[in-house]
Amino acid sequence: MDMSKYVKMYVSESQDRLQRMDGLLLALEQDGAERGAIDTLFREAHSIKGMSASMGYEELAKVSHRMEDFLEQYRGGKGTLERGGVDLLFEGVDLLRRAVEEIAAGSVPTLKSDEYLAKMATLILKVAPAASAPAGPAAAEPARRGPSLGRQQFAVDLRIAADAPLPSARAYITLRRVRDLGELIRSAPTVEQVQAGQFSGGLSMLVATAKSAAEVQAFLASLPDVASVVVRPAGSEAALDPPEAVPSPVRGQPSTGPRPADPPVRPQPASAQPAPSVPPPPPAAAASASGSSAVSRRAVTMMRVDTRLLDDLMDQVGELMTANGSLVELSQAIDSPRLHESAGRVEGLVKALQQHAMKLRMMPLEMIADRFPRAVRDLARKHGKEVNFEVLGKETELDRAILEELPDPILHILRNAIDHGIEPSEERVRKGKPPVGTIRLEASKERESVVIRVTDDGRGIDPAVLRRVALDRGVVARDQIETMPDADVMMLITLPGFSTAKEVTDVSGRGVGMDVVRGAVESLRGSLLIDSVVDRGTTFTLKLPLTLVVVAVLLVAIDEELYALPVSAVEQILEIRADEIQHAQGQDVIARDGALLPLVTLRHLLGAPVVPPPASRLVVVCEMRGRLIGLAVDRFVGYREAVVKPLDRALKGVRGFAGVTILGDGSTVLILDLNTL
Repeated sequence: MDMSKYVKMYVSESQDRLQRMDGLLLALEQDGAERGAIDTLFREAHSIKGMSASMGYEELAKVSHRMEDFLEQYRGGKGTLERGGVDLLFEGVDLLRRAVEEIAAGSVPTLKSDEYLAKMATLILKVAPAASAPAGPAAAEPARRGPSLGRQQFAVDLRIAADAPLPSARAYITLRRVRDLGELIRSAPTVEQVQAGQFSGGLSMLVATAKSAAEVQAFLASLPDVASVVVRPAGSEAALDPPEAVPSPVRGQPSTGPRPADPPVRPQPASAQPAPSVPPPPPAAAASASGSSAVSRRAVTMMRVDTRLLDDLMDQVGELMTANGSLVELSQAIDSPRLHESAGRVEGLVKALQQHAMKLRMMPLEMIADRFPRAVRDLARKHGKEVNFEVLGKETELDRAILEELPDPILHILRNAIDHGIEPSEERVRKGKPPVGTIRLEASKERESVVIRVTDDGRGIDPAVLRRVALDRGVVARDQIETMPDADVMMLITLPGFSTAKEVTDVSGRGVGMDVVRGAVESLRGSLLIDSVVDRGTTFTLKLPLTLVVVAVLLVAIDEELYALPVSAVEQILEIRADEIQHAQGQDVIARDGALLPLVTLRHLLGAPVVPPPASRLVVVCEMRGRLIGLAVDRFVGYREAVVKPLDRALKGVRGFAGVTILGDGSTVLILDLNTL
């Protein structure tokens, strides 16, 4: 059976589950006895094992299988998961993630599980006594006693599959699972012997349980790596046959036959993994298959869709909006109330369709934020620092195209905060701070933008140090650096090659991190702002548009040429008389709410011909590179909902333009990017 059509589903499902496993392990690192996290982590490992085996990825199935074995010891509140166990589980997650990434790239996974399986088997046998917490030898091997009330005793002969990767570890896990049936009165070999590696493939057990022989048979046959099971009512004999004498058919072969006096339940070979020919069922299907037939059928409310289909849909909606704009403009030139009414109704339907299409592209920050706690944990441990990481506003939604570009710049900021910002515990205590540093990632919606802030309570950035480094490296002139506001000085760290680190590490110090952050944010038509107080911490603020596809714009004109300003950057529209324009620090400024704003003419920025200044100027108060300015224009044309089209290849590298849009009359208008203008 061709399984290639299920690869995308397998990759998507596995990536989601591995991401959740990261979060669960972080929780268990704080509280190793958290029962809900252990049980959920067990189920995630079990699901990945089943999916991997179904797809024929045997090495991935083995790794997740062994993780499942290890977690089995702690289910139901049995013991506390120690840090060493969490670290080894993290290692397993990383192995699986790398293999899934290789599969997603169309390669054959290079994962070799032997080394990891050996480490996990050693840990399983090492922590087994603590996890099961037996009261003593008597608890593991109680003396034979009479049947408990409502219970009957069964003699069980069980054989572990010959091809099981670690037979002793599997035998130990199987003995522990037998206790789920009732009471394990005794076994040959004993639990201690199995832990010591004295296991030759077979187990003979005496079990007291309230379940029937068929139920015992079905339960044990369902356990992983069990080749065969023979269950019979216990006779009067007191001793168990040694495992070598037990009829133990190998996987796929019939039993050699039990004693005639005690007809056994027919042995059923058990498979540890699903057959490779069976495709992995979607989660909803798996859940319904395990449920009762009496449960009412529910309609499917969620489905996976290829993102390329959503992109194509949005492109078609954009074309429809452009065509609708032409229709509305043409209809206004015709004196026909019925035509105007129909055109207005079509316009309303197109806008509704556009809004629904946009909602399909919106995704919560949670889709990428869940990967950051693991990254912070690993970086903090590498640097020997203690960090508490908080994420707020994970439900805030952005366009998928923006969200996909955010992980790298945010990771650069987090690395910078851990390497340069957060102090070692001893230094923090000397400063009167808590020994554990705090980094907070917070997202919120503000007007037509999403604001993401990354804040730490570390050393902060000293503007005086930045000024000195900038002078030493010749980045700016002395007279310029002395009059530069602190906010602009902070932005010096985003210049290519600028770094205050005294040494280069594998995390930072090469002067490329903040340059990458600024470039990524500006490519998304966003802005970056840095605010810092020495010994109190630093805040990086990323202000981003909600979407890159359809934006509200203010149309302005220079001579007869129209340009579009994103409304998300516009604060206010003013008309300024010539006598209200002041001159300070070599440039024109205007007063607004008690503050002086630089006045810049769009004509000058675009290199248009110089004309005599009018008696009054039309000014757009807008945000440019994180600060407010006054942008003088010739006239205002109005507001529009603009479908953003990419620039032609010849204009692709031109700074200052975010794209182009088409008006209803068919004319094209350049959309300005104030951060790069």
